[in-house]
Amino acid sequence: MKTTYKFLPAIAALAFMGSCNDLDTEPMGGTITSDQKEEVVANDPSMAEASVNGLPMMTKQFCGIMDDTSYQSDFGWPSCMLLMDTRTADMPAPGTGYNWFSSPLDYSDRTDNTLPTRYMWGTNYNMIYSCNSILKSIDPETTNETLQYYMAQALGYRAWAYFNLAQMYQFTYVGNQDKPCVPIITEANSDQAAVEGAPRATVQEVYDQILSDINKTIDLLKATGHIAPADRLGKQFMTASTATGIRARINLVMNKWQDAATDAEYVIQNSKCTPYSIAQVSKPSFWDASDGSWLFAIDIESGEVGNLHCWPGHAVTFYEGGYSGVAVFRKINKALFESIPDSDVRKGWWCDANGTSPNLDAAHADVLYSLVEKESDLAYVNVKFDTYQSMFTGVCYLNDLPLMRIEEMYLTLAEAQAMSGNTAGGVATLNSFIQTYRNPQYNCRLTSATEIQDEIWKQRRIELWGEGLAYYDLQRLKKPVDRVGGGYESAFVFNIPADDPVRIYMIPLTEMQSNSAIGSNNEQGAAPTPIAE
Repeated sequence: MKTTYKFLPAIAALAFMGSCNDLDTEPMGGTITSDQKEEVVANDPSMAEASVNGLPMMTKQFCGIMDDTSYQSDFGWPSCMLLMDTRTADMPAPGTGYNWFSSPLDYSDRTDNTLPTRYMWGTNYNMIYSCNSILKSIDPETTNETLQYYMAQALGYRAWAYFNLAQMYQFTYVGNQDKPCVPIITEANSDQAAVEGAPRATVQEVYDQILSDINKTIDLLKATGHIAPADRLGKQFMTASTATGIRARINLVMNKWQDAATDAEYVIQNSKCTPYSIAQVSKPSFWDASDGSWLFAIDIESGEVGNLHCWPGHAVTFYEGGYSGVAVFRKINKALFESIPDSDVRKGWWCDANGTSPNLDAAHADVLYSLVEKESDLAYVNVKFDTYQSMFTGVCYLNDLPLMRIEEMYLTLAEAQAMSGNTAGGVATLNSFIQTYRNPQYNCRLTSATEIQDEIWKQRRIELWGEGLAYYDLQRLKKPVDRVGGGYESAFVFNIPADDPVRIYMIPLTEMQSNSAIGSNNEQGAAPTPIAE
């Protein structure tokens, strides 16, 4: 499968950096075999450390896919998060030339030669390649706890990558199990796939691989005592709580409701994470991986990003040196915003129709209003995400980025309880969470499982806005992308059915040309037609 590895030379160097004892080369530069590599690691487990430390680095690498610094939208997984959120009905943004993530607004990203599909495919398969390299070097039957931990990281990140791919290159699991999904490349078949190519596996086969990997990850991390994140930097790595949270997501997609509830409860009880309090999110926040609600994170250190080549440059309104400076604002759906009660602290995560928010202190307000001629130009603009340490100049762009927060697990538990027959329990969990942490006046009284599920979906749209999960929810719940009344520019007002071919990406043309075994591509579909409002 040649194209799967087409983007890998720079990644391979990154994944093994930080160590003078590179596992892939002898001192004179000769390539060593997998058996030799396994022997080296068995004798000295620390030899695998640099490879494992490289995995979280891959989530934030600039120019990891395009290898061209002119692409200011190529900065790892955060790029993919922005692309997916822009595909929803919840993130209006202007379709200007300064918006590097404008193609999902009109779904012109749907074809096989676009940058978005190359980002999604390349970012995840690069991760899979590096995970496979680590797994090749470790005896799967090892009893060494350090190596078991390293193996868990590779298996967990591989499961996460395949789960991302499965949700973007085919429709959701339920009802589509037999459809072609993505090629499965593991440490067992990677050498053969590199030469002969690899076919698209079915959705069922891909999910079987995902579950196999994540189950092993959880077992290994429990066995080695890695239950909860120990510190800020540790949130880049898998713990039993992180991996179980990922499995809870998988179980939601598969409609395995009781399993999802069990997993969410485990994370709530064992992660040592607690939701943000009302006071904590009564101001711009969500930039620091050390915050107590974060389970899994992209942790940014100085020198790893810069200027515009970063998530804050495109998504954080207060970053004066970013694209907000030219009015490329990320907003919330107008109708969704207006449905949030004034008593809910989250209403302050965006400006209102007049461009004001109770969450803004004088310093943040001054920065915000300096970007526009009048305050109303800031209608529905996000002020959820602050800059690094609330700085507005210098290294203000060094935001960490949440990949999973404990709040998600409360919402997962409530949905899973309701959908597994315990509607009263689901409502009780939902009410307790919202009343304690977001809106003391909230009171859900619904009794229908599907109505409760829709209410929880609304709460997820609000709570997890901008965190890269909204499009996955649209897919798994089979909801239309309905932008009517959402405050979008007229060219981007659509109502796209759940089964429209444009809802899933086409496999990149480069992959189709280089992988002779892959088979047919996804249907391109017709560009959606704007709806007059």
